[in-house]
Amino acid sequence: MVKSSQRCILFRMRLILKVLVANIAMNMVAGILATSAKARTQKDCDETRERQALQQSEPKNWVSLYRVFKQFGQCDDGAIGEGFSEDVAQLLSKQWTHLDALSRFTTADKTFERFVLRHVDATLSDGELKVIANNSRLHCPTGEKRLCQLLRTRAQSALDEMRKYSK
Repeated sequence: MVKSSQRCILFRMRLILKVLVANIAMNMVAGILATSAKARTQKDCDETRERQALQQSEPKNWVSLYRVFKQFGQCDDGAIGEGFSEDVAQLLSKQWTHLDALSRFTTADKTFERFVLRHVDATLSDGELKVIANNSRLHCPTGEKRLCQLLRTRAQSALDEMRKYSK
């Protein structure tokens, strides 16, 4: 005959097992949905759009980068993605005084904010990342503290990643 304490332990073990199985199932579903969304996005970027994206001239300001993002953001992979990273780096390092324009776009369109932040990455040069980190720390315009913090965090993470893999 099973004692009361043993039944309690068995009940707890079953409960823990159910929670673990449910958690694994939820993670699997989330992974499938994310993979599906990525595949759907990449499918939207056919060869013609990919070729057009590669032929775009370098954006001169945040307005033109936003336009290119709206037209070709679904092609954000491989060489096109690296080009986007370089565009973001150039604008952040050479046009820091126009951070207010970036802020207006990122406030109105959170997908663009995620896009910009995603492209402050380890594909950029050490120098570009240091400029972005320093500008966001030392030259943050009034009212842009949140955006500066996000940019500084991304630049520092990318620098840390570069150091980790250079050892």
